[in-house]
Amino acid sequence: MKTVSFWIENYCVPCSAHCRHCLLSSCGKATGVDYETGERFADRVMTELAQKRPELPTGYFIGYCMDTPKLRQYLKFRREHHLPGAGFLQMNGFAFRSDEELTALMADLAEEQVELLDLTFYGTEAYHDRFAGRPGDQAFLLRMLDAANRAGISVSVSIPIIRENMGQLSELRSLLDAHGAERCIYFLPNSKGRGKMMQDQRITLQEFEALPDFVRTNFIKTPNRTEAEWIRSGELSESGKRTLTLVLTPENLVRYGKMPAEEIVRELEDADDRFAEKLPSVQTLAEHYGRPDNEQLYRLRDLLLEWRQKYLEDLRKNGEDLYDMQDESHSFSIYL
Repeated sequence: MKTVSFWIENYCVPCSAHCRHCLLSSCGKATGVDYETGERFADRVMTELAQKRPELPTGYFIGYCMDTPKLRQYLKFRREHHLPGAGFLQMNGFAFRSDEELTALMADLAEEQVELLDLTFYGTEAYHDRFAGRPGDQAFLLRMLDAANRAGISVSVSIPIIRENMGQLSELRSLLDAHGAERCIYFLPNSKGRGKMMQDQRITLQEFEALPDFVRTNFIKTPNRTEAEWIRSGELSESGKRTLTLVLTPENLVRYGKMPAEEIVRELEDADDRFAEKLPSVQTLAEHYGRPDNEQLYRLRDLLLEWRQKYLEDLRKNGEDLYDMQDESHSFSIYL
């Protein structure tokens, strides 16, 4: 397996929302290290890797959300290191602010050369607020959208499509248009984190075809097929590439803080190799867990994720607990 990039992630900022599909299973508190420590560590590791493994792209992120007093420092750090997406910011999960505070926030972002924000909407107001886990969330996001528009910052709206919100999409789109949303992108959520509890909400091909034209036209371009189609396609193949992400915690920083950067990368590569060696082949997973008559739509990566999750559940039932490198609540890999 070829490692094509290496990332460091520091969950040092609590998220104020509690979304049903959170891939990080956000717990309302920070689980990473303090911001300054994380930045120093990332700077050291990225500098060493630039010298020792210049062919390996590296990067640094924070989470669970971006609502930190260190935000401008973080944006400067990303810009100075020429990291991908330095002008982009995901804005979900911020603590509520007044209009004056939002205006000041957007002015700061504009000064830091942020060009594009992303906001996620789940449906009409009452449904959205229940999904996001806090009353007033949608109204706050709309005020954030208005503030971004006033500051001249572009906003991309992300909207997950599930069975529960299909009938709300036209009303939601009218609301967003009224607030000047420039672009809406629709997507199918996956089963990482709390999304694992929503597998029954995945739409079918027939349901997709019944969606309004404005949804299907702006649907994310990654190929989606039914599980039945993927199984019949003959295109189920093993991946040869991966990205690796080290998720910092106070516990692992004690050890990683003393390790050369190359050794850190090798340790994660070895952990992922052990994980991959334990996994059955894609074809075997399809034979054991595939549903040849299932009309629910999947991106291939997300379908393989579900099959592997089912395999790991069977292992646990038999008393074997395998470290899950698909789980983004700790250090993880993504197969490309």
